[in-house]
Amino acid sequence: MEIKKATFYDLIDVLFLLRDCITDMNSKGLKQWNSTYPGPEIMKNDIEKETLYICTDLGIARGMINLSDEIPEEYNEIKWKGKSDKVLYINRFAVNPIWKDSDVAQQLLAFSEKYAAKNKYSGIRLDVLDNFPVDSAFFTAKEYEFAGEFHSTFQKMPYTCYEKNL
Repeated sequence: MEIKKATFYDLIDVLFLLRDCITDMNSKGLKQWNSTYPGPEIMKNDIEKETLYICTDLGIARGMINLSDEIPEEYNEIKWKGKSDKVLYINRFAVNPIWKDSDVAQQLLAFSEKYAAKNKYSGIRLDVLDNFPVDSAFFTAKEYEFAGEFHSTFQKMPYTCYEKNL
């Protein structure tokens, strides 16, 4: 498996990955993502900013993750415990449902932590939709600590924020 910075040549693979993830989530009643978010424009923007990374194996996109130092607006109401001088934010973390039982998620998270350490970030922050207990368990098992919750205008369930200090 290889994790690399996504390019415009990878956009179709990224969009197919998203479609498979959205279809799987919606079939389970989980409505975090839909056909407009995160849509093609958002993914193109992530690629332009060079913040999107994809995990491929034999030329197939198995997962992706966006690593950015841009603070999501929704995080302004969270009382973070760690240092806020240089923080890496994870979003659009997705693994194709076909490989959900593989180590793709672990590899993407390990890549993120190595990236953060190499680039001297003081911590990593992220959020998960509250009704995704598997996601919450995954991050707490990796020593991410609960930091707070926020509500969005388009989601009934709250988002739970986690952070890990480095």
